[in-house]
Amino acid sequence: MCLATVYIEDNGQREQVMKDVAWIEPTEGGLQLTTLIGESKVFQARIERIDLMNSSIVLKRVASS
Repeated sequence: MCLATVYIEDNGQREQVMKDVAWIEPTEGGLQLTTLIGESKVFQARIERIDLMNSSIVLKRVASS
């Protein structure tokens, strides 16, 4: 099973925001990340990079409108 750790890059800094992410879905407010156990958060961000070899996803924060 491939679960990912998700990070957000903002102003050159990388912060881990969620572990064990199983699903990412686009929503009106950005991206909804959901873990295998159902914990869900929405981030105003876009996908910057996906590294399947290391099970990591890097998001880039976007400004809210």
